[in-house]
Amino acid sequence: MSAPAPFGVRDEPMSRHTSLRVGGPADFFVRVASEDDLRGAVAVARQHQMPIFLLGGGTNLLVSDKGIRGVVIENAWSEASVEGRIVTASSGSPMAHVAAVAARAGLLGLEWMATVPGTIGGAVHGNAGAFGSETADAIVDAELMDPSGDTWVASKEDLGFAYRTSALQGTPIVVVRARVEAAVGDRETAVRRIKEIANERARKQPLAQPNTGSIFRNPPGDFAGRLVEAAGLKGRRVGGAMVSERHANFIVNTGDATASDVRELMRLVQREVKERSGIELVPEVELVGEWP
Repeated sequence: MSAPAPFGVRDEPMSRHTSLRVGGPADFFVRVASEDDLRGAVAVARQHQMPIFLLGGGTNLLVSDKGIRGVVIENAWSEASVEGRIVTASSGSPMAHVAAVAARAGLLGLEWMATVPGTIGGAVHGNAGAFGSETADAIVDAELMDPSGDTWVASKEDLGFAYRTSALQGTPIVVVRARVEAAVGDRETAVRRIKEIANERARKQPLAQPNTGSIFRNPPGDFAGRLVEAAGLKGRRVGGAMVSERHANFIVNTGDATASDVRELMRLVQREVKERSGIELVPEVELVGEWP
């Protein structure tokens, strides 16, 4: 695979860029911080016929130990503005930043975003959610870009949202920016609510250890964490990967986990939960890169 020497870094370990701190090398890795940078990186990748993976906050991902072929574009382009009840955010904007911008403008309803790691682009891609809300509840539309550099605006309906997924998953489509809608309120209420849910998250989730967020989707009418705990799997390990003792729907890296460790532990959990409850847990984390 050929590419111009200045185009990013070769063989960059993805373990440096994922919240779980696992993952093999990307063939090429480039960080962008503006819309022009993003469009330029996509254009260069297209010119050299390289597949693209757009990386946001590095959460909700399990990158293979073999890494990612092509070019990984780390999206650090963060801008957000408010007009009326609409917040427009560039795809690299952290969810916490979008929530803070809305709160400062006295808008309500987006406070849950402050507890979601990752970016608004990633949230659109995977219909991220927390505390009973999800991206599909708030989104108005999103500007998208294909590998040829063509852009268009997709409506909420076009994005095909379902629980923790969208029509974008498994495609090379890049989110450029998104517009979300909130309710008119007041700054004090929004800020107070952000603090409340942040404290609740810190109390329940293993934030002190590397993790990728919830590993499995909640099945209808139940909670994945409850099922995993009921199967007696808290603290279960494979290599350096462990089912969190604080929240059973989290797998943490105890220090030297590999992606293969995490994947095998996921399979173990799925098998034992199925044997005990008859329920097949579906991964919420997205497997990326070269897997057997």
